[in-house]
Amino acid sequence: MKITKRLKEIVNIVDCGKKVIDIGTDHGLVPLYLAKTGKSCDILATDISKASLKKLEDELNDDLRKIIKTKVCDGFEGIDIKENQIAIIAGMGAVSIIEILKANIDKVRKLDYVICEGNIGNEKLREFLNNNNFYIDKDFLIKDGRKHYDIIRFKNGADRVLKLSEIYFGKFIYEEENPLLMPRLFKIEKKNLAFKKQIENNSINKEGLDLVEQRLRAIKEVKEYENKRSNRISK
Repeated sequence: MKITKRLKEIVNIVDCGKKVIDIGTDHGLVPLYLAKTGKSCDILATDISKASLKKLEDELNDDLRKIIKTKVCDGFEGIDIKENQIAIIAGMGAVSIIEILKANIDKVRKLDYVICEGNIGNEKLREFLNNNNFYIDKDFLIKDGRKHYDIIRFKNGADRVLKLSEIYFGKFIYEEENPLLMPRLFKIEKKNLAFKKQIENNSINKEGLDLVEQRLRAIKEVKEYENKRSNRISK
């Protein structure tokens, strides 16, 4: 069974034998892959859309129905958390992910861990996790086609206070070298310098300028660290 690189990276960090809840499953590609590869034999696929779940249900044979159950619900509503269970929340904005987590935060804390892949605004998700006693144990950047994705795995438990640059670009950017990081940062920097100039020159209302400047400070932190690291290597 073929799946996208993005989804493959998500299932790669699911430990074998875990019970899985796939929140917002859409077409159900993650549950199908986990079941067909034998990585999980207890999967609950949920979606707020009955029509989306129907697409998955139509793919299930008798054997798969023993492994994959479906439920129309919003987030974790109506779900009882089991022992040895994890959740996956992927393919939506970080703000939507945060709303799902906040709505049933006690249930989230009972899970072994949660894997999130937000398609926008992941700094908001990291900040939420860091401020609400969740421990990020995996956090990495991938590229699938022309798009970049941040994949974050976390569990209940206090973490160290993250730097601004770590909030924006990943907890482990100073520990794990990723060749995708700096080219992406230069692209984001160029875009935000243009935003800043446009706001300063053309907008009476300076709303949004603080956010742009914060993002630029985060990029500056990373660049300063990289320059120091390069100097240490060259000596």
